[in-house]
Amino acid sequence: MYWTDNRSWSPFAELRSLQREMNRLFDGYEGGTAMSRFPALNVWGNSENVIVTAELPGLDAADIDISVVNNQLTIKGERKGDKPAENAVCHRCERETGKFVRTVRLPYAVENDKVLAAFHNGILKITLPRHEATKPKRIEIKTN
Repeated sequence: MYWTDNRSWSPFAELRSLQREMNRLFDGYEGGTAMSRFPALNVWGNSENVIVTAELPGLDAADIDISVVNNQLTIKGERKGDKPAENAVCHRCERETGKFVRTVRLPYAVENDKVLAAFHNGILKITLPRHEATKPKRIEIKTN
């Protein structure tokens, strides 16, 4: 950095600037780790359902736990490591392993007891029926 006037320099301004840059660097990351954004999710809604799809390659359906509480969907599981041999040395490790939890707020209340989940080719599809009280209703206008 170059300062032209030393009288206007403030260490606190520099610290605030550094803090803004660090916040910008970690924007969009929960906790700053890639695992906090796993699995990648898509959430759609229409007048009847909320549809959530999640990418969970390499997992088995038995290793995935799904729950819905207070209009929040939670997906939990664990990605196991794939080290090929005892004496293998990793030269690049981009696929994180370990336990994960992903929670997403649903756009409206759902019927918890009617939730359906299917798992095929590493894609989890969860269908959450919209609660009747939150469905749009057409109001008829009466005229005299």
